[in-house]
Amino acid sequence: MNASQPEPAAPMRSSPDGLVAGSSLWQDAWRRLRKNKMAVASGVVIAVLGLACLLGPTLLAVAGGYDPDAQDLAYGPQPPSWQHPFGTDFYGRDLLVRVLAGGQVSLAVGILAALIAALIGTIYGAVSSYAGGLVDSLLMRVVDILYALPYMFLVIILVTILGQSLVLLFVALGAVGWLLTARVVRGQVMSLKEQDFVLAARSLGTSGRDIVFRHLIPNTLGPVIVTFTLTVPSMILQEAFLSFLGLGVQPPHPSLGSLINDGANQMLVFWWTLVFPGGVMAVLLFALNFLGDGVRDALDPRMRT
Repeated sequence: MNASQPEPAAPMRSSPDGLVAGSSLWQDAWRRLRKNKMAVASGVVIAVLGLACLLGPTLLAVAGGYDPDAQDLAYGPQPPSWQHPFGTDFYGRDLLVRVLAGGQVSLAVGILAALIAALIGTIYGAVSSYAGGLVDSLLMRVVDILYALPYMFLVIILVTILGQSLVLLFVALGAVGWLLTARVVRGQVMSLKEQDFVLAARSLGTSGRDIVFRHLIPNTLGPVIVTFTLTVPSMILQEAFLSFLGLGVQPPHPSLGSLINDGANQMLVFWWTLVFPGGVMAVLLFALNFLGDGVRDALDPRMRT
């Protein structure tokens, strides 16, 4: 096809009465996402890993009596075997069940922290853009100042101040990770707030709060979902880095970051303590990023294939 030729529109389906039936943005996005083989494969990998992390520790505990925190110093570190497919760590704990339990924690931190970031960023960006003028300028200057500060430095400060519990780790990561979402939503609302449906709502006397939460924010869900899918792997990586520094999930409870930290200290002698946790994290992050890219492409209305 020549570059000068227009891109073909999405095919229209015929309804039973003979009329041409259109499709919504979400239907088109789902159709495009299903055609992206890499995104679909990544979604399957994430689903399998998620189910394994969610159910694996319980099933292994019931079937084989494996406890991620139970130590057996006499058994010590053993290489992979049929009894322990990932081997055991320095304290004789089964590494497979600890990797699954650690993946459960890392996924929970990534998803919940990304949800907090999406919630704060969406409301902040929508209110700032709709208010406009001085309010918008002041709120965006706050975002600029926070952007200028080292991200991880802020997280470390919040974790140090708030404490090192798992719930506070969600809050600390989410409270700093909302800046990108705020800017994305602000840009979307800037183009939406002068649309006819918003002007009609104003003319009917709808309050500013209802316009923001009932009309503007629902119309920014596409970019917010894309930003969310790309934020989850970033949050998992930040949690891993904090756990690597000893500021994340505290022992004896595992996370992928803390397991990688333990394995890095023993890798020259007990290689499996680093290879398996690091491999699981690498596969998880690759899958999340590929799925995020696929969702971004699927929700882009200019990509009609």
